[in-house]
Amino acid sequence: MPPKKRPQGRDPFEDQKEKRDSTSVSRLITRKVMPGKPEAKEVSVRVRLTPSNLKHLDRIRERLASQRGRDFSRNDLIRIAITLLSADDVT
Repeated sequence: MPPKKRPQGRDPFEDQKEKRDSTSVSRLITRKVMPGKPEAKEVSVRVRLTPSNLKHLDRIRERLASQRGRDFSRNDLIRIAITLLSADDVT
């Protein structure tokens, strides 16, 4: 009759399996989130304007300078126009 199989101690690979558990949940919980506003990305853009667009921008600049007392550059006006642009404006 064969001798009884007796355990020779702990399985050395068993502890490694326990250590390999996923830590993604604990990382999500303990991750430090920096409060505040998101980072703004700056993109350089080249815009080609027609002479009628330039005249229109200059008229708007003159009206704003006389009404508001502040001089806006063409870049400022283009940024404002992009901010106010919606999908309904494009035909």
